[in-house]
Amino acid sequence: MITLSSRNAKIKLLLVVVFLLLMPVAAIGSEPQKTCETADTNNQKAESRDGGNVFKRLSKGFSLHKDNYLLPGTWGNRAKGTEDVELKFQFSFKQQIWNGFYFAYTQKSFWRVLDGNDSRPFRETNYNPEIFYRGFTKGTGLRWGGDIGAEHESNGAREPTSRSWNRVYVAPTLLYKGLEAKLKLWYRLEEEVKKDPYDTNGDENPDIEDFYGYGELHLSYSFTAAKFTNPWQVALMARQNFATEKGGLQLDFSIPTKIKDFYVFGQLWTGYGESLIDYNHSFTRYGIGFSFRQ
Repeated sequence: MITLSSRNAKIKLLLVVVFLLLMPVAAIGSEPQKTCETADTNNQKAESRDGGNVFKRLSKGFSLHKDNYLLPGTWGNRAKGTEDVELKFQFSFKQQIWNGFYFAYTQKSFWRVLDGNDSRPFRETNYNPEIFYRGFTKGTGLRWGGDIGAEHESNGAREPTSRSWNRVYVAPTLLYKGLEAKLKLWYRLEEEVKKDPYDTNGDENPDIEDFYGYGELHLSYSFTAAKFTNPWQVALMARQNFATEKGGLQLDFSIPTKIKDFYVFGQLWTGYGESLIDYNHSFTRYGIGFSFRQ
């Protein structure tokens, strides 16, 4: 029998409470959608009009998700030479599949482009598909809502360097003018204990919550400046396991250019878990490049 004094029971209870708080938003914030039959009919009509242009049909409901950026060079306190300088990039998108429900995909990669002695390898790539529901209250002032979803994250490597985990999460969010505050809370779906480090079955990183904790806080502020139509933005992500005193912090800044939706982008990371392979290693990394926004 599970009691409320256990860690997992407390997390489950918190997820249920936040889920109940967000349920009214589904009726308030989601836009009305057409039935599946009507949508299929309209797709057939659109296909006949545009000559079967698949991209045009799929582009409806398609948008960017997390930050999309390229940092041509990143440096850190673990680098010992130019071969340790890494190109880092991330692309992320989402597709609305029905009435506030989305499928999203994010990929983050670390590429040692200057390591010619080792054929310039990709040191690490993290793959992060997810499905979630999003709803918000309407209005122009203070708005609230958030996401409820499930996600998988892995690095696609072979044992013993393979890393992966599955989570369900809730992310209550407040929006007020240029300020956005989001608290993402998750519950990890447990796996069996791995008997052998080369076994493809079982938990590959059983202690990952010691370093990632059970949630993360996102804060961002956007503001406009003279001569620029796109907003400037400063964003902070912080997570912490208070029991183990381990966590991570990421600071991003976006400076608009005269090119629409194109930004100068800078990033600072410090702490544990910038990538899955480094979930239990702490270091500092910084870089500058550019990003795209909608």
